[in-house]
Amino acid sequence: MYIQISLIIIFSLICGSNSLVSNYVPVIGRDLINPADITRAALPTYTNQNDALLFAKNIVGEIAGDVYNITFSKYYLNNIIALSTSDSFGGLPHYSSLLTLYNDVYNIAHLSLNNSINCINIVSKFNNFDTSKFDSISSSINNLKSSIDSIKQSATLLATAMNTTKNSLSSSSNTAMVEIVKDNYDLVIKSVLSIADRLNIMKAPLNDMISIMSLMKEEVTFYVDFLTTDSDYMGNMNTYMKNLLKYSNTLYNKSFLFTRLKELF
Repeated sequence: MYIQISLIIIFSLICGSNSLVSNYVPVIGRDLINPADITRAALPTYTNQNDALLFAKNIVGEIAGDVYNITFSKYYLNNIIALSTSDSFGGLPHYSSLLTLYNDVYNIAHLSLNNSINCINIVSKFNNFDTSKFDSISSSINNLKSSIDSIKQSATLLATAMNTTKNSLSSSSNTAMVEIVKDNYDLVIKSVLSIADRLNIMKAPLNDMISIMSLMKEEVTFYVDFLTTDSDYMGNMNTYMKNLLKYSNTLYNKSFLFTRLKELF
């Protein structure tokens, strides 16, 4: 009888300690499904209208010239190829490399956003105290960063290769045509370097997300070890969750053009 009562008391204490813990429910009322849900879930997390306005002011809009060059870079290279019958201006191999680059950029953008959705859906379950999920998510983000670095290097190498080809062209035979080719090369090189810069910018919110995973893991560990209260646990986890949504929204803004590249091509 004494053992039964003790077990009941222990069970009650354990259950009672979790009585105030509930999962985070995004404002959309469900788990996130597609990248557009990130923005829908993130914007209402700002505590007041002024914060929301500050966020809106800090969003860097697309530069029209960059979008135009990225969109039409394929056609600039097509022009170079079309200006000779034997690819004497060297555009054909660069054209193939450009399509590969843009396909890689398109894929990494979608992988990053889908990974963010998965991350948000998993860590929003505050009553799941398995800390290994934070390590798994951090590992997946680090893998994305490595892939981004690799694609960025490919973009830089492509820009260098095109610049080398451009500088090797001789204008002795047809000065006007060569100048047109060089101008087209300059536009493609500019767009590829712009892609490289954008890839680098994508890494900033990914780094912030890794930091949040570390903080959440620490908070769960404290709670499981009875080093924090229900209300403190919920308060801190809610704060981390809101920041995670904001970082994910920044990632969405910085990679949106990449997710449209396949449509543009």
